[in-house]
Amino acid sequence: MKKVILYIAQSLDGYIATKDGGVAWLDNYFSDEFKTEKFIEEMDTVVQGNTTYEQFKSKYPGKNCYVFSKKADTRSEEGVTFVKGRIVDFIDGLDKNTHKNIWLVGGATLITNFLNENQIDEMKIFVMPTLLGDGIALFQNIKTIPKLTLQGTKDYSNGVVELQYVVAK
Repeated sequence: MKKVILYIAQSLDGYIATKDGGVAWLDNYFSDEFKTEKFIEEMDTVVQGNTTYEQFKSKYPGKNCYVFSKKADTRSEEGVTFVKGRIVDFIDGLDKNTHKNIWLVGGATLITNFLNENQIDEMKIFVMPTLLGDGIALFQNIKTIPKLTLQGTKDYSNGVVELQYVVAK
């Protein structure tokens, strides 16, 4: 069974980046206690929006990597598949044997589209103890209100709080 997991960090006031897309403020919170390697190892598929991809150029060797882009037809890079279209069609088209754990990296527009098409199964949101005051909000223009069930929380010594939700289907 395919499972789409939003795994992302936000400021206490709900922003994933500054107005200019910067995320350097997150660097203050990474420590030995707060690692993402185990989560990434468990994922077989990575999905991100074009802006997020262009900002970080992250490639994940050994993973199925997809980037949503309006110019998907004209783009090609080794280790990345560029896609466009409806989220539900994309998810339905993935082989359930090789795409079991799908990490939705970001950004905000793609996350909104996944939510609006009811294609997120779990959310792991890390709330960083900082206020940005302005920037790119994690959730924007949501047309459907998903029912969320809190599965757990975890607090870290640096003030970060992890919230784990399951999204009702």
